[in-house]
Amino acid sequence: MKPHEGRKRRLGDRKDGFRVRNVDPMSRLEPFIMAKKMDGWVLFEDEIDITQTEDFIRRMRLGELPNLSLYEVVFAAIVRTMVDVPELNRFVKHSKLYSRNNIKAAMTVMKGMSRDSDRTLIIPQFECEDTLYDVVKRIEAETGAIDTTVKVEDDENKNDFDMLETAFTWMPDFLLRGAINVIKILDRYGLLPKKLLDLSPFHTSFFLTNMGSIGIDAVYHHIYEFGTLSVFGAIGRKRVCYETQADGSVKRMVKIKMQFVVDERAADGFAYAVGFRKIRSYIMKPEPLLSPPEAIVFDKIDKVKKKKKKKEKKDDAE
Repeated sequence: MKPHEGRKRRLGDRKDGFRVRNVDPMSRLEPFIMAKKMDGWVLFEDEIDITQTEDFIRRMRLGELPNLSLYEVVFAAIVRTMVDVPELNRFVKHSKLYSRNNIKAAMTVMKGMSRDSDRTLIIPQFECEDTLYDVVKRIEAETGAIDTTVKVEDDENKNDFDMLETAFTWMPDFLLRGAINVIKILDRYGLLPKKLLDLSPFHTSFFLTNMGSIGIDAVYHHIYEFGTLSVFGAIGRKRVCYETQADGSVKRMVKIKMQFVVDERAADGFAYAVGFRKIRSYIMKPEPLLSPPEAIVFDKIDKVKKKKKKKEKKDDAE
């Protein structure tokens, strides 16, 4: 199931989202006061204890998920959180607030580990009922098809995003500039073709990058002005530390730093706070991710109709 599955588009809705019509006054005004994403950036940082998570990953590697990585656990944690807190899957476009009708992510994949290695992108899509098994399967189905031995331009089996990217780079500058400007205008009014939306990493629920895989700590990565991306997360390298407990004992712990840049206009601070607490909880204790969510929370986007007060009948005795 996808968010808002079965719902019919109305005037004002987009191919990639439905208009949120029950906004409070502040949410209505913010996109006009803060017209650009950079005006509404909020930076969030958290350090997460993954000592138990690493034990969980080791156990799963001995069984059903032999190639399970911490990155995939974090991915699944964010996917599940967007089911639990659907407000995190909203975006602002042309000063209007929308609720996305899919859960789609983007991640960069290096074709090698040298300075001249090419990069490619995969854009897996997820269902609301997806478990950790499903998330791993969807990610590995796309990463497994990437040929890391050749450059993107020379890859005969390049994915759809690579083909689109390569086609654009063949254009002379003046044509490329014109094409991008047209795409931006179409995007502003929700007129981009669905095929282009499906291939765009700029029109995803979240973008996640693993800086720890190249040996550095997490960074605050900008969310692009183009497109509808509202959440960009980065994972840092693992850090071993020793902390004194209440009883005086010293405990060895493994931690990672995660840093997010989010669009404040898309959801309020309370929704982000609840969401980030859930992400932390699912990463520290991933066992609930092995089963489908107990309940699927649907984003409340329709305007609540006020009940008309019944006219009081006059008492004949008066």
